[in-house]
Amino acid sequence: MLKLKHRKISKNLVFEAIENPDYVLESYSDREIVYKKFGKFYLKVIYREEFKNIIIITQYWTKTVK
Repeated sequence: MLKLKHRKISKNLVFEAIENPDYVLESYSDREIVYKKFGKFYLKVIYREEFKNIIIITQYWTKTVK
């Protein structure tokens, strides 16, 4: 929660990125990387599903999709 506040990201934006991403990339250890554009920047969210729960690894703003 502290990182969300520090990075000025709301939970709603994180879940919107997960539910309706602009880009999806696969990662290791069953993780997914999603990007959702909000204004000039993309919100990058790395997460995994575990027993029908969504575990957020990290989230941050970026200018490009990598």
